[in-house]
Amino acid sequence: MQRTICLLVRACALSLSLSLATAHAADRGVPALPEMYQDFVAYAVTDLPEHFKSGPVAATDNTPVDNPITNPGATLGRVLFYDPRLSHNDGTSCASCHQQATGFGDENQFSEGFEGGLTGRHSTALSNAAYYANGRMFWDERAASVEEQVLMPIQDPVEMGTDLDQLRDELAATDYYPKLFQQAFGDSQITNDRISKALGQFVRSMVSYQSKYDQAVEAGTPEAPDYASIFTPLEQQGAELFHGAGQCSQCHTTHAQVGDRARNIGLDADNTADEGAGNGTFKTQSLRNVAVRGRFMHDGRHTTLEEVVEFYSTGIQDNPYLDNRLKTNGEPTVFNFSDQEIDALVAFMETLTDEAFLTSDLFSNPFVSLPGDYDGSGVVDQDDYLLWRDQFGATGDNWADGNADGMVDAADYTLWRDNLGASWEDFTPGSASSGAVPEPVAIAVLLPWVATWLTLRSRSPAPNC
Repeated sequence: MQRTICLLVRACALSLSLSLATAHAADRGVPALPEMYQDFVAYAVTDLPEHFKSGPVAATDNTPVDNPITNPGATLGRVLFYDPRLSHNDGTSCASCHQQATGFGDENQFSEGFEGGLTGRHSTALSNAAYYANGRMFWDERAASVEEQVLMPIQDPVEMGTDLDQLRDELAATDYYPKLFQQAFGDSQITNDRISKALGQFVRSMVSYQSKYDQAVEAGTPEAPDYASIFTPLEQQGAELFHGAGQCSQCHTTHAQVGDRARNIGLDADNTADEGAGNGTFKTQSLRNVAVRGRFMHDGRHTTLEEVVEFYSTGIQDNPYLDNRLKTNGEPTVFNFSDQEIDALVAFMETLTDEAFLTSDLFSNPFVSLPGDYDGSGVVDQDDYLLWRDQFGATGDNWADGNADGMVDAADYTLWRDNLGASWEDFTPGSASSGAVPEPVAIAVLLPWVATWLTLRSRSPAPNC
């Protein structure tokens, strides 16, 4: 009997080591969604201010006709964006490298991938990604659209390292994803195309239009913002430089402050180290929320906006592919901004910070903990008990360590038992789900077996196994 138990324990341990080699004890969580969909359409489409809804900004909108923003689609995209299941070890999400507080960029120079490796470039911020006319994504514009881009980090061997076939299976194994796909696309089928479209909708809904700058536009007209009534004198000086002698608005155009294509801005005299989109050209990102990003340029070389302005002031490097907009008489332009002008330009860029966007629940992490849901399915059921049983006695990072004390033990069983029957839908107001109510029949059947199993487990000395 003892030998049989030892063999079973060995088999379980081997199976467990293969399936959970990179697992983390942290709860993967479940989405807590409102009963009625959050209104992404109102926020990002119908309720846009006039200077975004029409005119030059609207003309740069890259939303494809076959993937308009919908409330269920963007909601699904929001859940996918924050879900660590999208990585190989269930530990890294899109939001790991694109954080709301930094305009969906990363304050670090390079982002850490699922196994600790670093990305080759600084993460791009996603504010106003919808307003880039050619629709291309990444610093080197290698993705033709947002829909194409969102699937690439998932499969990247450094960033998230997963396989799309594996991902679809993982999503289908949950209780909630089939329902969310049903609501977004009409049936529960999970496909690569639908994953990319949902993420695309969520990313394009990240429109930033409630900054101090926007207040100035609305106080005046889109053609003539009333800076004087909204800005400080220093901010107003910065606006005049940005649109005038500083020539910043020649590349960062429209009220979204975004470019039209990749350009070489003279970061280096030699472009061979990183050719970007070719010949040292890189995508011209929107300046929205630039002041909260922490790092700047494709390689994150600058740590302050003052450094960025100083570079444009005196540091533009001559090279054969330098953009003509940064040349004067065939040579790199030297703006020679004074200290006050540098401060003024920085002050103006700080008016592009949109605190409402950076803190909006619409774009926040929807995941909450569901105690006892050890397999991450979204329902606390007997499968979670089996996972706890197979991990019993294990130390370190394990999914069934529900109380995060470093060991899978009886306390984690109690946690599961007390939440048996709970569901992700318990976090949805008005849901018909029964809540965290134990199922009497299931507990009556399991408790005697559990007691016997624990007794046998305690009598089997580990050294003999």
